Amino acid sequence: MDIRSVDLNLLPVLDALLRHRSATLAARELNMSQSALSTALGRLRVLLGDDLFVRTGRGLRPTARAGELAEPVAEIIERVCDRVLQSSTFHPATATGEFRIAHSDVGAYVLWPRVVRAVRARAPGVRLVLRTLQQAEIAPALAEGQVDLAIGSYPGLPESLFQQRLFERVYVALMAREHPLARKTLTLRSFAAAPQVVVRAAAGVQDRIDAVLAAQGLARPECVELPSYLMIPPLLEAGDFVAVVPGQLADAFSRHGNFASRKLPISVPATVVRMHWHRRFNEDAANRWLRALMAEEFGGETSLAMSRAVSSRPRPRRSS
Repeated sequence: MDIRSVDLNLLPVLDALLRHRSATLAARELNMSQSALSTALGRLRVLLGDDLFVRTGRGLRPTARAGELAEPVAEIIERVCDRVLQSSTFHPATATGEFRIAHSDVGAYVLWPRVVRAVRARAPGVRLVLRTLQQAEIAPALAEGQVDLAIGSYPGLPESLFQQRLFERVYVALMAREHPLARKTLTLRSFAAAPQVVVRAAAGVQDRIDAVLAAQGLARPECVELPSYLMIPPLLEAGDFVAVVPGQLADAFSRHGNFASRKLPISVPATVVRMHWHRRFNEDAANRWLRALMAEEFGGETSLAMSRAVSSRPRPRRSS
């Protein structure tokens, strides 16, 4: 039998008759007339090649064939109602499964502990997976469901992804607390002359600094370049280096080491940290819950280092 030729509207009729053993009660439940129910039963008999029900003094008695169908038909209807017709729901207190979140290395260091704490407090049965991806890998991973959210400053992601702004990231100068510049206001000249640890990330902050210094006839003659911000603290502790880092990372480093942050003498535009997700999962209940939690946890985020820097920088253009 080709299922395309089967009227699936007949299954609720069969289910109601099997449960009630009464045409009157089944018609009432289905909001059908007695004649419409009788017609539907006739079509079922033709479709399945069986009488299905026999009238007795105590109502309708199912045939052996109808009795065999009771459980699978009820299961089909229940699955359709629960998994197809009901809107998706997510109950964090009892939920299981996992959330996969992509961060940069900086995001992993600064944000991930708070993500873990926030999710565990509300959804203790959910497993968390951290993925650090290159920017080119993020859009495909979101589209294929390999990650649920990507949180960070990713200016090159396609506009087809959904996004929500969380906070701005302002850059500061970080150094050891015993550094000669740690108790001084940085000037362009003193900043440029200091040995520096440099991380050239996608935001282009270091290129901006180089351009501003060059316009003033200055340069940074002594720089050590590193591939990751997370490699900076040992060099700051061991020498007289200065590093330009995101304000929240400066706060995190200062909590675990003897560092001081200072306002940059250069106007460096803030970068915007956003969460990104694919349109396929925009209405997914679990994804919506996770996004709401991240917005609650990080929306409007500030840091001690950022608040020291914010008063002197120009107000950035608002973006959604």
